[in-house]
Amino acid sequence: MTNVADFVDRYTAVWNEVDADRRQKAVGELWASDGYYANVTDEYRGHGQIHEAIHEAYEDFVEKGFAFTIHNYQLNHNSVRITWHMVPAGGGDVAAVGTEFIVLGPDGLIQSDYQFMDVDPTQ
Repeated sequence: MTNVADFVDRYTAVWNEVDADRRQKAVGELWASDGYYANVTDEYRGHGQIHEAIHEAYEDFVEKGFAFTIHNYQLNHNSVRITWHMVPAGGGDVAAVGTEFIVLGPDGLIQSDYQFMDVDPTQ
């Protein structure tokens, strides 16, 4: 990967994107067509299901006034580990912290994306 910072910015942007069509387009630009995403409760495969997962997160969090920001990231060969924070968009305390472990294919598209919750916003 030549520019991990650009990848991380684009990855974060898809979770905060308000327009469903732009969100769908971004999913296609980030994930392989058979890409895989797993959060703590569900698994999603392919662009359609991954878009649905991101849309659900949008409705549950971004639409209700939160934003996802990057705390840090690391690249290790074809894998990226991202630690993110979910914060009130207008400022305030961190509501949740999570880690993504992402494996990229030779084309730079996401093959698999595993989410780990470090702080659960419901507890």
